[in-house]
Amino acid sequence: MPRPAIGIYGSATTGSAEVADKAHRLGATLGARGCRVITGACSGLPYAAARSAAAGGGEVWGFSPMHDLEGQRTFTPNDDLAVYSRLIFVPRTLEFAADLDVCKKYRNVVSTAACDGAIVIAGRWGTLHEFCSLVDFGKVVGVLTGTGEIADELPGLFARIQKETRAVVLFDESPEALVDAVVSAATT
Repeated sequence: MPRPAIGIYGSATTGSAEVADKAHRLGATLGARGCRVITGACSGLPYAAARSAAAGGGEVWGFSPMHDLEGQRTFTPNDDLAVYSRLIFVPRTLEFAADLDVCKKYRNVVSTAACDGAIVIAGRWGTLHEFCSLVDFGKVVGVLTGTGEIADELPGLFARIQKETRAVVLFDESPEALVDAVVSAATT
């Protein structure tokens, strides 16, 4: 069976030490499970998870909002790009290729389409956009509650907004339990 591709979406900042630790635990658990980890090739919590997944033997794909490796180095100057097994860039032929905001949303849509499932940790507007795409695409989505920001708003929001979808949305405070639930649901 091919490796399940599990996205990690969340805040481009690391937040508190406790939340950063949860991101590392997500990545380490995904790496130990042999998952392919997908991120938006950004800094912060997704990068923390990606780094831990790579250290544990996981394959990491980064979907960059940039057009090439040099642009990625400029976008994430403090990140070690060696954690990525593969970087996927926005094509220069995109009509709005000069607009970074549009390129970030393009990256969000393409990366969420490439996932079998995903986990949201903390996050703000961009993470909410990724969550919405995952739900619209009918993916398995885990939300790591207790991490603040949009992740702690999603349980109430999801309960209030009803839409027929194939998506499976799971909520848990434990990184390890959430990884197990998401990988199990995404591979059955």
